[in-house]
Amino acid sequence: MPLPTSKKELLNNLYDAFEKLDGEFDSIPSQMERKQEIEGNISCCDILAYQIGWANLLLGWDHSESNGKAPAMPAEGYKWNQLGKLAQSFYEKNLAKNLKELRAEFGKAFNELIEWVKSFPEEELFGLHQRRWAGEKWAVVKWIQVNTVAPYRSARTKVRRWKRENGI
Repeated sequence: MPLPTSKKELLNNLYDAFEKLDGEFDSIPSQMERKQEIEGNISCCDILAYQIGWANLLLGWDHSESNGKAPAMPAEGYKWNQLGKLAQSFYEKNLAKNLKELRAEFGKAFNELIEWVKSFPEEELFGLHQRRWAGEKWAVVKWIQVNTVAPYRSARTKVRRWKRENGI
């Protein structure tokens, strides 16, 4: 998937991907929301917990840096080769929440991401070396894309397939 070339395009992509993914949960019966039958043995609730977790990480990295701290990347106690364990931690942290609660949190995290993206000048989103946490090779826009738009679209595909298989 090509990277957007403007903040407007990025925001449009974010809104589109969010609305489509979130909309997939409108028809999920409560007795199915925790069924771990979606590709990867995850549930609808797990999908949202994952999206919320990564939104919080993105925002947290930038918050840490703006407060003069080096962010823990990808997260405190995890290395990049432990992303499966990190995802599991998101699922476990949200086990007590139902789909309605997770959708509300997803919406809140999404709105925070939108406000964060809007706060960037174009050159800081698209230029290299704008944030230490973004590293030497990736612009901030790429970090946003691979942690929001791309996984939202991938998750939607998995949810749609699961819904078809289950007649939902």
